[in-house]
This record gives sequence, structure tokens and C-alpha cells, in this order.
Amino acid sequence: MMHTRLQDQLNQAIAELTEQQKAIDECQRHLTGQSTSVLSKDRMLSATVDVQGGLSKLEFHDTRYRSMAPAELADAITKVVAEARREMLGQVTSALRPHLQGLADLSTSTTGSHEWDTFLEPLRKMMPAPMFGEDRR
Repeated sequence: MMHTRLQDQLNQAIAELTEQQKAIDECQRHLTGQSTSVLSKDRMLSATVDVQGGLSKLEFHDTRYRSMAPAELADAITKVVAEARREMLGQVTSALRPHLQGLADLSTSTTGSHEWDTFLEPLRKMMPAPMFGEDRR
């Protein structure tokens, strides 16, 4: 009886993980190719970053940059690129949050027990490679 209940719970957990994986894969497909652009506060330049935060375009909208000191120009570029990256991270986080919450709940419920960690390790290995270079267990 106990074995059947544990097996049912395991089957349910596997089914939920499989569904979660499908949802995350769809979200990843949606995010692939996305970018965001940010215009500097002074409207002098804009930066476009991809979903991984890589700079894909830097555009100057006037010629003020020509008379700027190198450090001032570097600061302006750094700020607009950082803002674009923050905005993209917010978009990615918002898109992934609903899908990752279930996985976080599962992780939280299992981290206190070495037996559960050992038991669930094969399931964790089935998880996809991280999207943004995070380390995998």
C-alpha cells in the first residue's frame, strides 16, 4: 500500500515536471530572438540588447558625442547599456516566473532531506541545460 502511494506521488511529480518542461521550452522559444532598446535620458544614444543581455546595437542620434570627454562618453554608453540589460532581464524574469515557481517549490520542499535529494537527483538530471549559463547541480 505504501509503495503504491509513493509510486503514485512519483508518477505525479514526473508528470508535473514534464508539463513544466514543456511550458519552459515554449517560453524559451518565445524569448529567442527577442531584444529591447533603451533611449538615454538625454536622447543622445540608444542601446539594444538581446535576450542574454548582449549588446546588439548602439546608436547615436546626434553629434554631441564628438565633443564629449572620453570618460563622459564611456559613462553615457555604460549607463544606457546597463539600463537596457535591466529592462531585458525584467522581461525575461516576468516571462519565466510562472514556470519556475513550481520548480522552486519542489526544490524548497526537497532540500532539507538528503534522502529526497538523492532520490530526485535522476529527475534533476533530466532538466534542460540552463538558458543563461547558470551552474547546474
